[in-house]
Amino acid sequence: MTTIIAHVGDLHVNSTVGLMPKRVVLDDGQVVTQSKSQRWLWERWLDFWDRTKEYKRRTQAKTVCVINGDWGDMNTHSGFQLVEPNTPDVVIDMMVEAIEPMRPICDDIVVVRGTEAHTGGVGWLENRAAKEIGAVYNENDGTHSWYVWMATIDGVNVTSAHHPGTNSMRPWTAGNDANRRAAMDVEYYFSSPWKPALTLWGHYHHHADSGKTHPIRAIYNRAWQLKTSLNYRIGQASRISEIGGLWIFCKSGQFFVKDIKYELPRPKPWTPS
Repeated sequence: MTTIIAHVGDLHVNSTVGLMPKRVVLDDGQVVTQSKSQRWLWERWLDFWDRTKEYKRRTQAKTVCVINGDWGDMNTHSGFQLVEPNTPDVVIDMMVEAIEPMRPICDDIVVVRGTEAHTGGVGWLENRAAKEIGAVYNENDGTHSWYVWMATIDGVNVTSAHHPGTNSMRPWTAGNDANRRAAMDVEYYFSSPWKPALTLWGHYHHHADSGKTHPIRAIYNRAWQLKTSLNYRIGQASRISEIGGLWIFCKSGQFFVKDIKYELPRPKPWTPS
């Protein structure tokens, strides 16, 4: 038996540069449709789940789908760049509708809590939406979401959490963050009878992989949100926006990781007429 873990995160539904359904009706009846960049995001989102469906068909696998934090966004840092700044009911509807393409493909959906500035104190927004869709129940905490999801999938011990606690921001330090995270995991699980072979992370919106540098492998996953005003402010204006997800194929205690990257084309340079 093979199990595929389809891993996505940082969807930031309700951000004007995040994942958004084709049509959203606000509380006052106003209809909001996707921007050009959100249409591009949505088409890649559908492609990711079409590919997942095909992998599932080919391998006859069970599919466990993980939403690894920041599923929704009610950004308390700023009320700007939000579709709906005030009404959680509308945002939860958007979150649920945005994941409709994945639901027929997933045998189980796991929801991990993200950043409180985006999803409310203790991640209540995600937990409420997770309850709405019947996500995997967390018996330890009595919730429908997890701070750290720990699982044994076809003999493979794996964890998923949103905040890795270490980052690399510059091209010449790329990959160091995942290596540090893997070393942290080796230390934290040193005396534990249950140890993960793989730990999965998000939050920083880029891909990094510790590979075989440590006994535990750590992978950072890409986001489904394009550059925000913050990215321009911290010197990332020239960086290409890239999104994507992971597939982890688990069988008989072994795993194989495949990732996908979608790059938003750069805009056309301006030339004077």
